[in-house]
Amino acid sequence: MELPKGVLVTSGLHPAKEGRLPSGIPGLDQLLDGGFVTGAVYLIMGAPGTGKTTLGNQCCFSLPRGQRAVYLSLLTESQSRMLANLQGMAFFDAAAIGSSVVYVGGYLVLRERRLPGLFQLIRKVVADEQPALLVIDGVTSSVREGDAAAREFIADLQLLSESSGCTTLLLANMSSKDANAAEHSMVDGMLELTLHRAGQRTFRELEVLKCRGVNHMLGGHELEICDEGVVVRPRTELLLAMRAKLAQPTELERVSTGVPNLDVMLGGGLLRGSSTMLLGFSGSGKTLLSSHFLAAGAARHEPSLYFGFYESPVRLVEAAEQVGLPFARHVEDGLIELQWQPPLRYSLDALAERLLENVQRRKVRRLVIDGLDGVRQSAFHAERTIRFVTALCNELRAEGVTLVLTEETQKIFGPEVEVRIEGVSALVDGILLLEYLDLDSELKRLISIVKQRGSGYEAAVRELLITEQGITLADDSESAAAIIKHGRETRRGHRDSPAGRRDTHGSGR
Repeated sequence: MELPKGVLVTSGLHPAKEGRLPSGIPGLDQLLDGGFVTGAVYLIMGAPGTGKTTLGNQCCFSLPRGQRAVYLSLLTESQSRMLANLQGMAFFDAAAIGSSVVYVGGYLVLRERRLPGLFQLIRKVVADEQPALLVIDGVTSSVREGDAAAREFIADLQLLSESSGCTTLLLANMSSKDANAAEHSMVDGMLELTLHRAGQRTFRELEVLKCRGVNHMLGGHELEICDEGVVVRPRTELLLAMRAKLAQPTELERVSTGVPNLDVMLGGGLLRGSSTMLLGFSGSGKTLLSSHFLAAGAARHEPSLYFGFYESPVRLVEAAEQVGLPFARHVEDGLIELQWQPPLRYSLDALAERLLENVQRRKVRRLVIDGLDGVRQSAFHAERTIRFVTALCNELRAEGVTLVLTEETQKIFGPEVEVRIEGVSALVDGILLLEYLDLDSELKRLISIVKQRGSGYEAAVRELLITEQGITLADDSESAAAIIKHGRETRRGHRDSPAGRRDTHGSGR
């Protein structure tokens, strides 16, 4: 698969290093620092349903042209049933069976002749077929004779694999908690596949627990079984940290937000390559302001990307066109691309893969991530979120992308700035706070700059108006000051009234 130059792909196939056998599993060779070591023995553990059999078969069918694989099953499941379950996957090739992929049944030999007989069978098969890869499925049943027999079997298998140059994968229904298993200390590498449940979500992970002589990636990484087969996605923050590319200093060039008076408040606009968070309650104008930002970039022929979770492309274009922003034309011209993914559909690493591929392929200069909560909900492990967002922001800065993120606050109005992902407010270069007040049955919106790193800005609050021409700001802070003053007087009067004193749970607006 040919990839665009420089694209970060967390699940792509990568060339194996010298002396390595490519796994054929997208993303796995990255964890293994180049593939399986030729002639080594690997134990692949996991409970039923974690993907061991699919992984083993995919490795067999994905060998480089001219190499052979042997799949030896010690399970009672028939080979025909196993192959029928694999036929819908992209890696499966019926024409390869019997030529480059040979299936052998070893269950009866193991039952009647135990481990010594099984090893004799393996030695004969290796001598006859001369495979580059040997997969033994169901080794759990083969090591129940005790540690002594298991150690002897593993030792003989290691000598055979090394002398023949055949890489061996042992698929076993066990876990790393089985600390007394003899094969744990003797094999060259150990991989564990696990199935986790978080609320109503279930996800798979793969972890390389041991890999002799290899600088492998530690920790759990997402494993997905799809129509393509098994896909492994190394953690994005770990991959990006390993890249040699360094983030560039923020440029002094200003980038227009598409709202003239907001540019004035910012001292001329956002800094090129910076990251800015739009923080506000639902309906405060975050998505519309983001649309102005993208349209301003398209008007300058800057490739732009909307990466959202809640607004579908059709609704986003309709809303922009209603206020005079020519989104439909910019989308048709390819200057603005709308990439929408429903919340919870993709994991963090899948999101990063989709986003960064688009950024690097189209050389995106402006990016809106609409809905940080969508990112947060995509995390299987909540503690990963801030590390993921940090790595992503740093990568985008290195790519020269000016980033706008939106985040919904839980408060409609007030001095406190609430961000549901702890640490994001310190990470971003700027924060724009969008608020509104309901005064005398009329909705009044306000905007203020909470933070802008590396540049001066206007500290005063201005009134924000949503009109048929989109977002406009008042020319100064006078109207905003009057709105805030009126709001304070209204709240004070409500508290001083008999009804207000009784209503301790009022809105407080």
